[in-house]
Amino acid sequence: MFDGLTVVELKAKCDRLGVSKTGKKADLVKRLKAATPMKPKSKSKPKRSSSRGRSPAKPKKAGTPKKSASPSRRSSSRSKAATSAPRSPSPAPSTSEASPHCFIFEAPLPPSCLLTPSGASNIASHAYKAGGSTSFDDFMNPYWNSWVSHLPHWMAPNLVTTLGGSFCLLSYTLVMYHSPSLDSAVPPWVFLVCGFNTWAYYTLDCLDGKQARRTGTSSPLGQLFDHGVDCLGNISHFTAIGAALAAGPTRLALAGQVSLQFSFFVAQWQEYHLRSLPHKFGELGVTEVNHLQALTLAAFGAFGLAGYDTAGAMNTAVLSNGMKANECVIIGWIVLNVVLICISLNMTVVQTSNYKSLLHLFSPLLACLPVLILPPGCLSVNFGLVSACTGLLFGYVTNKMIVFSMARMTYGTLQPDVLAILAAACASRGPLTEYGATVLWRAAVCWQLCRFVAWSRGAIKQLCARLGVRCFRIEYKKE
Repeated sequence: MFDGLTVVELKAKCDRLGVSKTGKKADLVKRLKAATPMKPKSKSKPKRSSSRGRSPAKPKKAGTPKKSASPSRRSSSRSKAATSAPRSPSPAPSTSEASPHCFIFEAPLPPSCLLTPSGASNIASHAYKAGGSTSFDDFMNPYWNSWVSHLPHWMAPNLVTTLGGSFCLLSYTLVMYHSPSLDSAVPPWVFLVCGFNTWAYYTLDCLDGKQARRTGTSSPLGQLFDHGVDCLGNISHFTAIGAALAAGPTRLALAGQVSLQFSFFVAQWQEYHLRSLPHKFGELGVTEVNHLQALTLAAFGAFGLAGYDTAGAMNTAVLSNGMKANECVIIGWIVLNVVLICISLNMTVVQTSNYKSLLHLFSPLLACLPVLILPPGCLSVNFGLVSACTGLLFGYVTNKMIVFSMARMTYGTLQPDVLAILAAACASRGPLTEYGATVLWRAAVCWQLCRFVAWSRGAIKQLCARLGVRCFRIEYKKE
């Protein structure tokens, strides 16, 4: 009965039956068998083959109406039958029950539908589960509760999230305008603005959920908006720090951005399998990282206004082998992300005992290959375009993982959109001219932007229709 199920399915059934889900697969099977009541076999009466020994039935008199039970007697018999029949609770679909298993691609769906019917039903019953808070979160929480009380009640939580994302967009636009390759001089006031924008973005990111609970409009759509904006915000965060460090159009700088976005994807992948999103490791969480980044950018801006050459200081060799200060910082940043990724992988594989879950990381790993494939000449000319295209691709695959996690749909091993950026990276090594490579990467950015917007718009539209809500407006029922 339970021996053919996977560990994830067994744990889902343990949740529904209120049984402990710790231990190995054999322990889970024993607990489920003990907790599942066995249905008694109904003893069927032997049928008589003939009517021997019976007195022949008396013929009914003509015109005599057939006696029927009174309405009260019929209703009482129905009520007894209804109470005597056991009602089994409708089981919540697990990941494997929600959609057919796929090894490479997802099952094809109609063009206007991004979710299966069972996936849409799973999203409607989805409940977000956070991974805990740090001491600094507990310190800031009273301030966030106080600030959210100043927001108007008509302001939708998704509007708060979008407003926070606009601060990231402003920072990204300012940095790319002054230093598209992260090697040009940036005015110090830009770093001051970026520091404030980082703080404002994260503050609004913390207020959107509180606004949803305050107005009674919490929904899975808010989780998609929140984490989707966070994913795109990672591009802005790294470009601002990269410009402050004067990282330049190098493979190391692109690897720093890719490591950050890959780490964010792994966090969503962990939620897909464990149903809980990690926010911290020890006392280091996203709150500490975002506030530290805001202070760092503000410090760069303040030192720049004071007359210090921060870009020159970052390009100064600090090691005997000639490694610069900015290179040391980026390498440390990459190592930190790799450590966080390894911790998430270990936690997920150990708790699920499912090594096939690692196949979901195949497409993000392919998206990291342009770091190794692109020639330095093409990267130095088109660094801003390559960075934007890579960031949009990670935003697309990560948003898809977020939606499929809530819908409990099977995530395909290979996402076809990854092949487009790989083709562009391989073509850049061919006989293309400098102008030809620029045109190619501009087309790639436009393609990824259209794909990201079209898929996100379709997912939001289908979620709004299923949940019966508006995206940027709160509709109160008229009494």
